[in-house]
Amino acid sequence: MAVVVWVALSMNASARSAKSFSTATLVAAADYLPCGEGCSALANQASAFCFRVGDQTLVGEGSSYLHEGKFAGAKEFAGKQIQLRFSRRSIWIKPPDSSVMKLSRGSQFENFQDAGCIREVRKPLLAAANAHRRPAKVPGTAFALAGTGKGDRYLWYQCDLDSDKAEIACRSWYRNGDLLGRDWYCARTAAGEPVKADFELDPLLSQVGRLVLLSGEVVPRDHRGRTSGILDRPNEACR
Repeated sequence: MAVVVWVALSMNASARSAKSFSTATLVAAADYLPCGEGCSALANQASAFCFRVGDQTLVGEGSSYLHEGKFAGAKEFAGKQIQLRFSRRSIWIKPPDSSVMKLSRGSQFENFQDAGCIREVRKPLLAAANAHRRPAKVPGTAFALAGTGKGDRYLWYQCDLDSDKAEIACRSWYRNGDLLGRDWYCARTAAGEPVKADFELDPLLSQVGRLVLLSGEVVPRDHRGRTSGILDRPNEACR
């Protein structure tokens, strides 16, 4: 199996800042807690935003103190056009009939539905993962993949197609190289097309539990019963 390991390390277009405001579309916005399940009762939530400026996608976020709701008004313009300018570290937005608001460039929000937004969230995460020295216990064919969102920002992953068993078997490792476990996926796409032996995964759209081919097709997880990794019913179709 081949895996696309280039994770858009070059962000030349993204690094260029607009000198003045230009028209952008607010693709999506949402409130979330960056600290996830480890949040305290007084944790401040953040507002995550995804914008499209021409053929470029940007993500950013702003922090709101408890009950402040500073960015609540901006979220109402999802799907509409606003004025925006940006630098390498910041984004300034000016919604209609509102003052300019400053956001930090980048976001940890994992639940955007738009593929372009997801890519922008994960680019720096996977770039940082690939920049670190790979743990000795992780094979060279493994690749960094977005984690489950439960404290594991990324994992190391390795997948191989077994045509005889009509399955894709994957192993995963924690960031420090400790083995996490195994899971399986169907050897066909969600649309029913067989996965080719030389399949390529999109590392930015894929994550643990949901593999996406470079073509954009989703490979569903295999939910057949297993005992010690062996299928309980070998003749049962993947489901």
